[in-house]
Amino acid sequence: MFWTFVAPKGGVGLSVVVAAVACQLSIEQPVTIVDFAGDQMDIFGLGAEPATPGVVDWLLADESVAVSALGHLAVDVGRTLRIISTGTTSFVGGADPQRCTELVRSLSAGGTVIADLGVVNPDPLASTSLIAAAGDRTTLVVRACYLALRRARSIPMVVDDVVEIVEGGRALTTVDIEAVLGQPVTARLPFDPQIARAVDAGLMRRRLPRSLRRLVTDLEIGLPLDRHEARSIGNLLGGR
Repeated sequence: MFWTFVAPKGGVGLSVVVAAVACQLSIEQPVTIVDFAGDQMDIFGLGAEPATPGVVDWLLADESVAVSALGHLAVDVGRTLRIISTGTTSFVGGADPQRCTELVRSLSAGGTVIADLGVVNPDPLASTSLIAAAGDRTTLVVRACYLALRRARSIPMVVDDVVEIVEGGRALTTVDIEAVLGQPVTARLPFDPQIARAVDAGLMRRRLPRSLRRLVTDLEIGLPLDRHEARSIGNLLGGR
């Protein structure tokens, strides 16, 4: 399975959600995180991105760099979890679409892949958009924030799941997110100081907070959510 995660804007908690899903799934099966956003090494307490080639370097390389090279780019986090880092190159001009498809096909053939695609590019032909389209499942991570929801409306891909990061004091709610996106929120992650402490201490792999374990369960099972009264912002955002 090739499972991609995207966010409409930075700072919503996408990379932490990716790390949590990968950690929980790796308890029972080998998992590879493919990191396009550049935060996973830090989240797992492995230091900053290494100054070595990564997934973006492979995508932008010519055909002489075979798909088998991808396996050599991985860094072991644990016995059943590894990370392929971003690398040293940025997506200037994007990658060959065939190369993007080959990446998905090759990595998913070796087990479960969780891809942190970062902030979604509104261009449907952007490399990350093509990778999401070639994958098996795409999850959008969003907050009940006007700017985030406005940008989420322009994502160029079909989203299978929506994860809401719940913050206190927001005027908008789950119902507003569902109205704007036109689909239900699959899972909600309340603000939890234990998550920040686990990330800061580099303990995500060894001590996953309970709230994150529950999030993964909700994503896998698709549990129904409680609905809350909320004012509609459909007119404010122009409807859908």
